[in-house]
Amino acid sequence: MWRRVWILKPKLKSGQTYCLRWYDGTGRMRTETAGPDRKLAERLRSKRESDLNAGKLRETRRISFDEFREEELDAMRGRLAERSIEDLENTLVSFGDMFEVKALSDVAPGMVEDYVSWRLQDVAVATANKNLRTLKASFNRAVRRGYLETNPAADVKQVREPDRDLRVLTAEEVRSLLCACWSVRWKALVSLAVTTGMRLGEMLALRWEDVDFETGTVRVLNRPGQFTKSKRNRALALLPSVCELLGKLGINGPFVFHTRNGRPWHNNVKQQFRRLVERSGIKYCSIHDLRRTFVSHLAMAGINEALVKELAGHASIGTTLRYYTQILPEALRLAQASLPFESVLRDVSDSYHGPAGRDAKKTATATTKAAAAS
Repeated sequence: MWRRVWILKPKLKSGQTYCLRWYDGTGRMRTETAGPDRKLAERLRSKRESDLNAGKLRETRRISFDEFREEELDAMRGRLAERSIEDLENTLVSFGDMFEVKALSDVAPGMVEDYVSWRLQDVAVATANKNLRTLKASFNRAVRRGYLETNPAADVKQVREPDRDLRVLTAEEVRSLLCACWSVRWKALVSLAVTTGMRLGEMLALRWEDVDFETGTVRVLNRPGQFTKSKRNRALALLPSVCELLGKLGINGPFVFHTRNGRPWHNNVKQQFRRLVERSGIKYCSIHDLRRTFVSHLAMAGINEALVKELAGHASIGTTLRYYTQILPEALRLAQASLPFESVLRDVSDSYHGPAGRDAKKTATATTKAAAAS
């Protein structure tokens, strides 16, 4: 059944105006002011009528921002990693507090833009963009649940992030780092990172059941409350020396990297790694730089980017390609060298001597003519 939108002409103190009126799927009457222009009101009526029958004018349920935040956190627990839940909560809390938002429907695109600008005053561009992505995803879910007609953050653009130089360790720097390790556990962690590219969270969540010493492989798996960043499982090969180091750790509980009482090793890992770097005497690097080193050396070895993407567990090939454009300037030089202009440019360069060359040529010609005349 075709659902209609009517034009009304109420007389207000400010003068004649036009309003649109229709009934939504629940039978609730909806009204929208169209302004004093009759033609504009008719065009708007046609658009609203088309949207209404296409299902675009969805019926929304009113909910407070605080209620939505609590519902959103409850709905996403178990679907997102614990760290992601923390980011979601912090983003929604800071956004709601900044504008003192009462109802979710009060959120406007301008508020989202102001929030990003405010965040940029205190955090890096990457962090502010992450907050924006979190809001976009959350408000998309609000649209699907019928709380919003459209996502107020949908058209807000991310801030362009400046390119950063990759910190890639050389083979000698890796050797220095391994020699500075004060325990087998640290040697195993560093070796595993630079030869498999596993993220720190993936290594700390690694269980003995995921390590196959016979085939020399390790599996990186999603588990409840512990997801890989790309949400994909992957299998990686272990070098014989890494297998040997892992075998020396000793099994004391389900986790490969654990404390003395068998609990997962989480506390002070990054701080201890900084001490390890200082002890090694190499230029500063983070644990994540070991993963970058893995990917970058694969790129420098000419390994196909699609294969590197799978080994690294990147969600997007674009992430992988950034390593190729930053690490392989020689390959880019070779690509440009394939252009058919080098010989042309060289010929032109050899035949062109500039103003000084022209003057010298004129002088030589004049001298020759004078000699001939005499």
